Order: sequence, then structure tokens, then C-alpha cells
Amino acid sequence: MCSSKLKRALPFRKSLPLAISSAIAMSAMSGTAMAQSEVEEIVVTGIRGSLTRAMDIKRNAGNVVDAISAEDIGKFPDTNLAEALQRISGVSIDRDGGEGQQVTVRGFGPQFNTVLVNGRNIATDSSGRQFQFDNLAAELISGVDVYKTSNAGLSEGGIGSTIDIRTARPLDLRGFTAAASAKGVHDLLSDDTEPQISGLISNIFADGRVGVLVSASRQERSSRVDQIQTRGFNPGTTLNLADGRTLTDVFVPQNFDKQVFTEDRERTGGTLTLQFQPSDRLLITADALYSKFEVESDVNSIGWWFTASEILDAEVDANNTVTSLTHSTNGATDFIQTNDNRDSETKLFAVNIEWDATDSLRFTADAAYSEAEDMNGGKNNFIVSGFNDGVSFDLPAASISSPILTAGLTPDLGRAHIAIRQGADIEDEITDLKFKGEWTSSNETLKKVDFGVTYSDRTKTNDIVATNPNALCHFCGYLVDVPDSLLQTRNAPGFLDDRADGLPGTFLGFDADQLFEFLGSPEANLQRDAIFGLAPGTSLAQLQANGGFDAALQPDSFEVDEEVLSFYVDAFLEGSLGSMPWAANIGVRYSDTDVTATGTQLDLQALEIIPSDETLFNAVFGTTSTTVKIDSDYDNWLPSANFRLNLRDDVLLRLAYSKTVTRPQLTDLAPRVNFQVFRPSNLIASGGNPNLDPFESDNLDLSLEWYFAESSMASIAWFRKFVDDFVVSGQEPRRFVNSLGETIQEPGAGDAIFTVNSPVNGSRSAIVEGFEISVQHMFTNLPAPFDGIGIQANATFVDSNRDFRTSDRDQVFAVTGLSDSQNLVLFYEKGRIQFRVAYNQRDDFLQSVRNGTGGDPIFVEDFAQVDISGSYDINDNFSVFFEGININEEKNRKHGRFTNQRLELTDTGARYALGARYSF
Repeated sequence: MCSSKLKRALPFRKSLPLAISSAIAMSAMSGTAMAQSEVEEIVVTGIRGSLTRAMDIKRNAGNVVDAISAEDIGKFPDTNLAEALQRISGVSIDRDGGEGQQVTVRGFGPQFNTVLVNGRNIATDSSGRQFQFDNLAAELISGVDVYKTSNAGLSEGGIGSTIDIRTARPLDLRGFTAAASAKGVHDLLSDDTEPQISGLISNIFADGRVGVLVSASRQERSSRVDQIQTRGFNPGTTLNLADGRTLTDVFVPQNFDKQVFTEDRERTGGTLTLQFQPSDRLLITADALYSKFEVESDVNSIGWWFTASEILDAEVDANNTVTSLTHSTNGATDFIQTNDNRDSETKLFAVNIEWDATDSLRFTADAAYSEAEDMNGGKNNFIVSGFNDGVSFDLPAASISSPILTAGLTPDLGRAHIAIRQGADIEDEITDLKFKGEWTSSNETLKKVDFGVTYSDRTKTNDIVATNPNALCHFCGYLVDVPDSLLQTRNAPGFLDDRADGLPGTFLGFDADQLFEFLGSPEANLQRDAIFGLAPGTSLAQLQANGGFDAALQPDSFEVDEEVLSFYVDAFLEGSLGSMPWAANIGVRYSDTDVTATGTQLDLQALEIIPSDETLFNAVFGTTSTTVKIDSDYDNWLPSANFRLNLRDDVLLRLAYSKTVTRPQLTDLAPRVNFQVFRPSNLIASGGNPNLDPFESDNLDLSLEWYFAESSMASIAWFRKFVDDFVVSGQEPRRFVNSLGETIQEPGAGDAIFTVNSPVNGSRSAIVEGFEISVQHMFTNLPAPFDGIGIQANATFVDSNRDFRTSDRDQVFAVTGLSDSQNLVLFYEKGRIQFRVAYNQRDDFLQSVRNGTGGDPIFVEDFAQVDISGSYDINDNFSVFFEGININEEKNRKHGRFTNQRLELTDTGARYALGARYSF
């Protein structure tokens, strides 16, 4: 057998003519080999080469697959993997700090999409299953395949899709290859410019039997994000106003904040691949991937919290939403310093052995270990200084006022309030073992059979590292004076394009570490002693008995261990209907899942009134905790069938059916209750459910693809998913009993009734249905200089029978993430010049059925972003380039049940880059 059977498809070369390329891919599907000498290959790079390779993958695949291919070695089409994926029909993204982070496919959010690296499961630093694409630098990636239909050999877990990230292989490159790039990235809001560099080198030795590839990337970015925020609207509220009016069943905003985020991001990553082919029948590949992503995020805010019982005057609209209010002086103006840091590290090590045992029998063994962690425990501050104040708030104008705000904020106003260090240490470990057999048949119809077994063992640990919760409110109430020297004026020039005129232009801020030091000092605690009539030293002793403000491992942590054993068989068939060739794969996968969930539960002892603060209770916790460990298991049979019919040489019809699963979120499995909100008449907690069953979906797909010219195609696809055992948000009122057997009381209101949100498997099914339309065309027949123009466009339309907008207020079952989306990419590539402008639009969608603090839904509004890039090749090896991200400076907006219930307006600004690239 010739050695080419063990070679992968060349990621940066295109075989000409196109018919030969198609024949190679078709023969690979049927298990036959073609001698390498039969194909003449030339290097094709750039935008056209990338789109053509991606189109060929789609055309020749047995599944419904869309792909993205690197434009050249170490040169991915977008600066971010998620940003590139959103160019694919049916794929939309969520952003963090202006960077694409997580993906939604066909309306199914990040947890519903299995992400692989070179076919292996990879750990993630998120608290759940969702993979954070901003962990990986795009320069390290050679391509991404998005499988929208399943087959038996694909790892189960993705109802939305299976996304396989591919890195380059040295034996595919067939010789010495190197590339390096450097650029400076300028963030418009922060007005900072930071460097980014990357490089790759690959070579083969020993007459092509040994290959070594090393790549590395280093990126830095300083950014600013501006935001105004209302965390939620409390539904069903009664207001007794000062003028005697009573407003019932109204929506009251919880709070209003003006926030300025400043972030420093550092991303360091690399890959190492070693390949050894001792004979034509044996290929050994060893891989290593490493990524380190650090984010230091400081958030300085000025904010106000509203308590229904302290609202003196209010106006409501037709939706019964409070549009303006006046709050008593028992409210407060807060200066808040928080962090949203990340300190994540991702590693992947793997070995793959491919062995052609005979001419018709091939075996592949693959062993991989990956780990990810975000060691951020105790590194996030939440510390508040402020003063009692009565304010007037206008929702439509996003304005707030009071006599003190009008007179101007001065350092002598600062009083101590909430203080805590917090965060979580998240660790994820996955051991992934696969064994696959491939038997090639000489039968006219049955071409080959794949069979195999896979084993995965995943352990996710979430350790809460924080200040003892009993120290949280040690200084609550705005009673202890903060030294004037600790408070400084903060401002944000150009905040939200200077459109937030109703907010203070400047406010007070502080260094969190300095304020923590003061609050832990005898000086601050002696003030507290005097205020409460305590013996000198009492407050300091109480604080020290709780560990001060130092962060320590807290009881409310959890660990989930998940073992999955799967077996599969998949038959590949070919034939013809008259003159129309067809191909199919039909298979079944069986998986058995065992889960062990362990959680610890805090002991809530009491709720206490805080003097001078009517908006918050002090929660008192005991020193003991309860550990709960629960085992569960389930199994699934997952049949699949993919059928492809060549109606003509250039027209393909595809039909597919599959049953897929997505396992419950790991955080949903944690057997514990997490107390979240301690506000009068608004006590909120959340809990896990380790006995959840996985989501199950029966999927139907139908698509038509027309490859009407070289590098050009058009397609339309219809899909329908029937999802059972949908995990929904259950909500119930619950009383809690402390370790003394006493029911927790709400001061002045009897038993404390917490609203506890917990996941349950819904009894109803959900149907998600949609269409995808895609066009790609290279205008090769236009007169010069227009013959370098090309277009890539797609649109996705998706809907569900479970839509929150058409439900009543008590509706808790709706599919999140569903939205129509559109993409348009215009590009020009001719000679030494490349230019591209990309437009991405995502319509509004339901992000969450229940806001964690307000109880009502969160909707994300329409978002449209424009990106540009261009390059000029000075010679065959050296080029200069520029990039522009979000050049239209689009802002993210969120609202509650009604569009006027504004939750967030976030401005991440635009960023631009200028750089150079050298390859040989």
C-alpha cells in the first residue's frame, strides 16, 4: 500500500484541476488510495485559496459540514477563532471585552456544541462545558470544521454541532516551512497600542519519514469598556407612594450603575507536533498544545440600589414598568470597585498511531489528556464605599440626580460599606481514549465499515475562594468614615460617546487594596466600636475571628466526575440511481455515562437588619457545612444516517437523520444551594440537580448544494430538531432551617421566603426549525481590474415552538440563543493586493429565561459589526497588512421582558492593527 494513504489532506495546497481534487476526496471516502505521483500540486494561498479549500471540504464530506481554512501557514482569516466561525451560516457568537468567546450554532448555545482539537475532547476553563475560544490564538490554527449533522464516529454531546479545530502537521507541509508576523493593536477607547507576534517553523527529515512543527504566539492588549447597567426588574411589586397612591403588579428596576472597565489581556500559546513514519503502513503523531490567558480587569462604578418600600414617587408606562422614581434618603450612592479577572491555562497532550494492518484493514489508536484551569480564587474584589442619599431616576433618559450629585462629589462623602475578596479556582481534566478500526470492502455497494470504542473521564472542580461571608457586611451601613486621602476623582472621557449626559461626569474611586488595608486596621474598627457602643477592640476581634478580609477556601464548592464509555459502528455505501451517483453512511453509537457529583452547602444562620441601610440584610453563616455526594447514570442509543445524491456533477442533494444528546451543564449538577440576593422581600438562591437527564434531540436535515463554477457555490439547507428532556429553570419558594433547627426569619416580615431557581428536566419537548442560505462566488470573468472581486454571503432563519415572547409571565420553558443572522463578506484579491470587508448581523435573542438577580428574562438586542482587513505583498515572502475590528463601533444592548426595560448598554469601541508578515 502506498504511503499516501497515511498522509492527511494538504491544508495549504490545492490540486489542479478541480476534478482531480474531487476524485482524491471521493476515493478517500471509499477507502481507496491514489498514488501521489498522479497529482501535480501547486501552492495556492490567500483569500481565494482559503475559501476554495473550505468549499472542497463541504462538497466532499459525508456529513453536512462547513469549514474555515487558513489563508496561508500561520495566517487565519480572522484575528479570533470565534470571529471567523461567525462567517459560517448558522453560527453566531457571544463576545467578551470586544472579542468573540463562545459560539451558538443553529440556535443552540455554547454548552450544546462539542469542541474538539484534532478530533479530541479538550478541557475548558469555564465553569461548565462551554469552550472559550478566546483561549486559543488564531495563528496556531490551520482550519476549523463545523459538523452540523452527526455520524456514529463523532464524539457525542453536540446537539447544535461538533466543532473540530485543526492544527498543522509537518508531514503535510512536505518540506521546510516558516512564517512570522508582528503587529501593533490600537484600542480606540483606551487609546493604547500593544504588540502581538507569532511564528511557525516546520521541517521534515530522514527522507520524509520524520517531521517536526513548532508554533508560538504572544499577544497583549489594553482595552476599556464603558457600560450602564440595570441588573433586573423585579416583577409583581407593590408600591405604596408618599402621595397615597398604590401601584400594584409593577416592574421595579433593581439598581442603576455607570461602569468603566479597564483590562490588560495577555495571551501566550504554542503547539508542538512530532511525526514519525517508520514504514508505509505506520504513522505515529505526537501533539502538544499550550495556552496561557491572563486578564486583569478593574471595574470602577458609581451605582444606586432601589428598594420598593423606600420609593416615594413613581410613574409607570403601559407595561406597568416604572419609568421614573424618587427614592428616600435611606438609599445610597455607591462607589464600587470590582474585578473580572482570568488566570487561565490550557494544556493538551496526545499520541496517535495509524496502522494499515492489511490492504483492507486499518487501525487507529489515540490517547489524549487535557487540562484547563482558571485560578482566580480570591483575586476579584467587591468593595463599596458610599453615602446615604435620596435620588431621582429616569429610565428612558438613563439619568439620575440628587442635590448632593448636583453640588458635586467630594472625598469627605466616603463611608465604608460592603467588602469582600472573591473568585473561584476552576479545574477541568479530561482523559480521552479512542480505538478505531476501518475495514475496506471490495463489494460494489458496501465500501467500508468503521467501528470503534471511546472512553472519556472528565473531572470538573469549582472551588470558591473568598472572604468569610460573615465579614462581608462587617462595615455595612455607611457609618465608618473612609479617609479622604483614599478617595480620588475618576472620569471617563467620551463615555458612551458623551450621550450619558444624565450621569455624573466624574465620580469617586479608590485603590481596593488600600481600602481593604484600612478596613482591617484598628483605626477603622475603633470607629465601628464607638458607633455601636462596643468595648474598644471588639470589632477588630470579631473581624479577625472570621479571618479578616483574606480569601480562603469556602464550603460552597463542588466537583463533578463524568465517565463515558461509547461503542459505535458505521457503514459507508455507494451506488447510483440511474446516472446519479450516491453515497451514504449509516451507523449507531451507544454511550454509557456515570456521574458522581459532590457539593458542600453553607449553613445560613440568620438575617439581620443593617443600620442606615434599608436595602440589604446582613446574612450570618455558621462555621459548619454539609457535604452531599450523589451518583447517577444513564445510557443512550444514537443512530445516524447521512445520504448524498449527485443530481448532476455540480449539484448535490443531502438528507440526514440522527439522534444526538447534550449532557447537562456541569454547574447544574452541583448538589448545593448558593445564596445570591439578600434584599428585603427579594431573597434569591439557586441550586443544582445531580439527577438531571441529558437533552435528547431527533434531527432531520435536507440541503441542496450547487457548485456552479470553480471556487463558487450556492446552497440552501433546512433543519428541524425535536428536543426532549429539555433542562429548564424550575422556581420554588423555600424556607431554610439553621443548624439549631430554627426557621430563618426576615426581620419584620416573618419566615424568610427564598425564591430558589434550580434546573429540572421539562415534560414538554421543543422544536427548533430553520433555513440556511449560502452563496460564494469569485468574479473571474470581469474586466480588469474588477476581476479580483469576490463575495461570500449567508443568512440563517431559525424559530422554535418555545418562544418566551409569546408566553405569559409564568412561562419558564423557552429555547435560549435562537436568532436570525446574516453575513456578507466582500473581498478583492489580485496580484499583490488583498482587501476584505465583513458585515455580521445577529438579530435579538433570549439569553436567559431568568435573570439571576431580577427573576425575569434577559434579551440581547440586534447587533451588527463591520470588520475590515487588507494586505500588500511587497515580494513573494514579505507583506504588510492592516485590520479593523468593529469599525462601526457597534454597542451591545440588553433588555428585560419589555424593550424599555433596559439592562445593559455596553461600548467596547473599535480596534485597529498594523503589521508585517514574513514567510518562506
